[in-house]
Formats: sequence, structure tokens, C-alpha cells
Amino acid sequence: MMTNKKEILETIDRIYKQRRYNAELSKERKINELYAKSKEFADICDKIKLAGLRLSKASLMQNKEQIAKYSKILDTLISKRTKLLIEMGYPSDYLEPDYVCKACQDTGFVVSEDRVEVCKCRAQLFIELLYEQSRLKEILKEHNFSNFNLDFYSKEIDLKEGLSPYKNMLKIIEEVKKFVENFDMPNQKNLLFYGPTGLGKTFLAHCIAKEIIDKGKTVIFLDSISFFEILKDKYSKMVRLYDEVSDEEYKSLEEVDLLIIDDLGNEGKNTEFCHGVFQSLLDKRFLSGKKMVITTNYSLDGLVTVYSGFIMGRLQEYFMFLHLFGEDVRVIKAKLQLEKRT
Repeated sequence: MMTNKKEILETIDRIYKQRRYNAELSKERKINELYAKSKEFADICDKIKLAGLRLSKASLMQNKEQIAKYSKILDTLISKRTKLLIEMGYPSDYLEPDYVCKACQDTGFVVSEDRVEVCKCRAQLFIELLYEQSRLKEILKEHNFSNFNLDFYSKEIDLKEGLSPYKNMLKIIEEVKKFVENFDMPNQKNLLFYGPTGLGKTFLAHCIAKEIIDKGKTVIFLDSISFFEILKDKYSKMVRLYDEVSDEEYKSLEEVDLLIIDDLGNEGKNTEFCHGVFQSLLDKRFLSGKKMVITTNYSLDGLVTVYSGFIMGRLQEYFMFLHLFGEDVRVIKAKLQLEKRT
């Protein structure tokens, strides 16, 4: 996904470590404050510490009788402390650590009975750090609607298409602006731009990214090769149960507000084995109302030869297909530069 993935993960680990430290420090400050206010509270806390130590010792010795005894004592003391807190005018959970994320207690992972999952807060942090360290921030300074030039699209009618590239692009921009405006609407379809190279598909995707980021939303922009590398890793973990395969990247694909996949189909045929993961991601994002934008140089008939009927069915159901045609904008720009020189 990126060359500095390791650096991002190390930064995330440091952030969570600092968050846990801050939460425990805050708890200690509260306890010290209450120690000074109430001798009864201090006595109960000292007894809780002692009971906790004895329970730990009993656990190490695997002494069931002692474990049961000190577990009961500890529960009684904690109940007394909670009651005293309320009598002193504090909420019952006053001594709970002030975690930024209650779900994972600032570990980044949620533990259930049979599995450990990446917490949504960790995926969100990954997305934010990815954007900060990616080139997208710089690219969007140039690739945005302010710099979109319709002059590169001919006003001559294309006989095959029945309208000019210029009018076609006007219609596409209209749909793009509707997509941005209705981004949070559940019935707003995703967008798939298709057509030959050099017609502005990636530029349009960048324009959308800029508008959505300006709304305060998160965006991940990936070329198809990088995208399918993440799907391969996910497939490996699902099939071979590799513990070392990190889930942050795939989880971020599920959680990000807007996922953009550029140049779909360019990932190569050696990715067919993880098309099921692709289909599952399409379904999950659709059901959760998360939006996507896809660009491809393939025609619709060409896409059918690359992807299964199941994936094509999902694309047709979840996406609005927008066809770009005309002369390669990069060729037009090159011609104009040559004319200036001569």
C-alpha cells in the first residue's frame, strides 16, 4: 500500500502507548486527590491493593480456595469504594481510566470470546496517518475542479456516441457534483469512470477526493495494483491463518469514508484468486453506506473478460457507469507545447 507502512504502524503503536499512559496517569491523579480528601477512601484503597496482591499470589499457586476467598473480598471492597464515591458526590465510574476509545481501551484491538479484531479507532488512525504521509495531499493542490479545463474536450459530435466529448464531460461533471453533494445519502450510487487513457478519469477522481476531504471526510486513493496487494494479504490470512498478516490496511478499506481505486484491471491475472475478497468488500461497503469511486481503461465488454459475473453484477448494481471518450488530453497538451516552441 505504501513504502512507509512500517513507520505508520510504529507511530500508531506509540500513540496508543501514550494514550494508555495518559489514562492511567489520570486515574492515579484522581486516586491521590481522593486519598487527601478521605481517610476512609484511602483505607479501602489500601485494602484493595493488598487483596489484589494476595489474589495474584493465589492465582500463581493455583490455590482455588484462596482465589475464591480473595476474589470475594476484592469484589466487596470495590463495591464499598463505589458506594463511598457516590456518597462523596462523584459518579460511580469516576476511577475508570479516561480512555480515548472505550471499546478497545486504547489498545487498538477489540477482544471477543473467539477472535481479536482491529478496532475502528485504529483503522481510522491508520487512514489519517496514511493521508498525511501520502502524495495525495500535494497532488490535490493541482488536481481539483478549479484547474479542470473543458477546453481540451472537442465540441464536435461523436457520431458513434451521439454527442460531443465536451457535452459528455459536462454531463459527467454534473453527476460528479451530485455525488459530492449527496455523499451522505444512502441511495447515492458509487461512480465508475471508464474509457481510454488520457481522458481525465484519474483527474476527476482526484477532484472528487479534494471535495470529500474538504467536507471533513476520509479518503484512500489506491492504484489497482496496491489495492489488490492488500486483498492478497487478507486472502492469505483468511485461508492460511497467518497471524503475522496485519489487518490495519484491509480494515481501513472497510472503514474509510471514500475509497478510490484507480486503473481497475491493471492488477494482472495473478489476482483472480482474491476476487472473492473484492466482492466481499464491495458488499460490505455498500451495506454500510460507504462510497467508492473506480476508474478503468477497460470497456464494459473488456471488464467482463477480467471479472466474474458475480463481481460485474455488484458493479452494475452499486455503481453508476460514466463513459469518457474523445482525444487523449495528454496528446493535445503535447501538441500545444510543440506549437508554442515553433
